[in-house]
Amino acid sequence: MCKPLIRQRFHKYKTLESPSKTANALRAGYEALDLLYSASQGDHKATSHITNLLSETEFARQKQVEVQRARSARVPVKPLSKKEQKRKDAKEHEKRTLTRHPQATSILSRPRPIVKGKRRIPVLVNARGIPFLRIKKPQPKFLSDVIRSRLENRWKRIRRRERLHAELDMAKVEDHWDSLTTGVERASWGHEIKASLTDVNEKIYETDARAKSLARAMWEVVLAEREKAAEEQKHQSAGK
Repeated sequence: MCKPLIRQRFHKYKTLESPSKTANALRAGYEALDLLYSASQGDHKATSHITNLLSETEFARQKQVEVQRARSARVPVKPLSKKEQKRKDAKEHEKRTLTRHPQATSILSRPRPIVKGKRRIPVLVNARGIPFLRIKKPQPKFLSDVIRSRLENRWKRIRRRERLHAELDMAKVEDHWDSLTTGVERASWGHEIKASLTDVNEKIYETDARAKSLARAMWEVVLAEREKAAEEQKHQSAGK
């Protein structure tokens, strides 16, 4: 209990510039050291004095907390501005949608046969090559994280491909130099680089192909949702 109190007082007085206040603080510090030393040597009076000081300090702190709470209760809460409220709502939305809902179904299972209220027709969005269906704004936090992760992975592969192309050009120069200087056929410097380049190209192609296939499937969902919405609108109009 002593250590946090000492740290608190140290931080409180570390910016003192007044010579008299500094002298008083140092004097109090030396007295505290003497008191702690006496207590460590078995002086019961010093130990009792330290215990009383800590109890009084804790009591004063609790009293101050109660006073501050009472003041806060009396002070009317200032309403948030539109900008602050919007920021607060956005943070709360991120917390609520940080993970996928356990009962959420695949977006490709739409359209739903029956919906409450007006049917929301999703919008097919292309996020730099990553397709997704936006039902409403703001979009869930976990969806934003998934899109960001896929974009980062794709960009890493593209940068790796560019680096491998540069390394392959250097390897060709090395191979040409070897042919001029040794005249002996040996394993190409670019053999492993070509293999890595083929691998990264295949991965980029596969992810792009999956994205295209997913985009087509999502577009079918949009068309089906539009058809459902038109049917529901027609039935509502006929019932009026």
